[in-house]
Amino acid sequence: MLKKLRIPIFAKFSFLATLAIFAIVATISTSILKRQRIQFTNQLIKFGVTMSSYAARNSPEDLLEEAELPLYQLVSDIAKNEEVAFALILNSNGIIRAHSDINQVGSTYVLPSDSQLVFEKNGLQLRSYQEEKENLLLFSTPVLYQGLKIGEVHLCLTKKYIEASIIKAKVFILVMTLVITITGIAMSMVLSFYFSRPIQRLVGAVEEIGKGNFAYRVSLARNDELGDLGKAINRMAEDLRLKERIQTSFGRYVTPEIVERILASPDDEWMKGIRLEATIVFVDIRGFTTMAERSDPDAVVDLLNSYFTLVTDIIIQHGGYLDKFVGDAVMGVFGALMPDPDHAETAVQAALEVRQHLPKLNQMLPATANPIQVGVGINTGEVVAGNLGSSKRMEYTVIGDNVNVASRLTDLAGPDEILISEQTFVKVASSSYFTFQSRGAMEVKGRKEPVKIYEVFDRRAHLEEKP
Repeated sequence: MLKKLRIPIFAKFSFLATLAIFAIVATISTSILKRQRIQFTNQLIKFGVTMSSYAARNSPEDLLEEAELPLYQLVSDIAKNEEVAFALILNSNGIIRAHSDINQVGSTYVLPSDSQLVFEKNGLQLRSYQEEKENLLLFSTPVLYQGLKIGEVHLCLTKKYIEASIIKAKVFILVMTLVITITGIAMSMVLSFYFSRPIQRLVGAVEEIGKGNFAYRVSLARNDELGDLGKAINRMAEDLRLKERIQTSFGRYVTPEIVERILASPDDEWMKGIRLEATIVFVDIRGFTTMAERSDPDAVVDLLNSYFTLVTDIIIQHGGYLDKFVGDAVMGVFGALMPDPDHAETAVQAALEVRQHLPKLNQMLPATANPIQVGVGINTGEVVAGNLGSSKRMEYTVIGDNVNVASRLTDLAGPDEILISEQTFVKVASSSYFTFQSRGAMEVKGRKEPVKIYEVFDRRAHLEEKP
């Protein structure tokens, strides 16, 4: 399939401007030439009427007396005008008594057979005909003596001088048309570049932004619509850059799918307070207070950042989201933002993976540092999820008694222990990935009834530990 020819906008603009200029000039030129032809023709007719009437008024006595010399002088004077083809005077019998061509005197005059009557007024007749492709006008005016017709004056005018004038006018108009057209082409190209170059820069800016270069800015020092468009593109790039930064920052805490959902519909119903079932995970460092007191502050910060990064990445990879950091504890939620029917099992898998990766993190610590050990508490149940906070600051979180239970289980968990509630156990008991050990019922702060607690192990790791 042939590729569609791409024509630059400045070429289109120049072509259309040139075409418009040419059409306007051609229309005006045609109108001018038409009016000139009519004016020249009217002037020629007026001249013919005047000359024939003049001859008719000054020839009666000489025609009656057959004074040929005065008559010849009269028609000769008239024939000196370049518009006159010939002039003659007839007597009442149609005999030529005077002619601008003296050889025609004495002969009988016959009107051209192809002549057509144009108009007749007060005895004056105007006819038109062609002779050897030359357009001619024939004026016939009666010669009167005391009211009686004694002859006629015939005056023939040629239109070749009109045609010559029209041709000169056409040449002049053609030259002017070319000059105007060339000037118009030059001006239209300058004008088209004036508009097309900013458009090309705007297109380039849009292409750069489309590639993800949100730092790109287009600079157009124009106080018009193109300048406004440039500013709008820059604002769009800034908004996209801000959105990308928000998405990148928020993506550190929740999965990319959740980020896209939040940014696509921030006012959706899921942002409002609703009741749902979720699994809450708390991961807390054991003995962190003592460790912090004995270590350098910078080292403590670096340690926490590495620890938080590890836990956060694992939570996000398993489809949960990071709710918050509480001191050295991490709170993760599964099944709240994104529907997950197996959120309890996913949460336990994430907790086991955190414990599995801790040795790698501990290998990065100085030899004098104590290894990091965590306690994990997991509970499943109904919570209230939504945006909570003030008009100044809001955060998406979950609250309720089941959140408190997960937190209390974390307090009960020893180093490297993962404790789950009975509600979570019911959800994951049939899984082939885990093994469990009942820790009995324990009193949990905030609960009147004891909570049945289970310690969970990775089945494969647990089997490998047995002799």
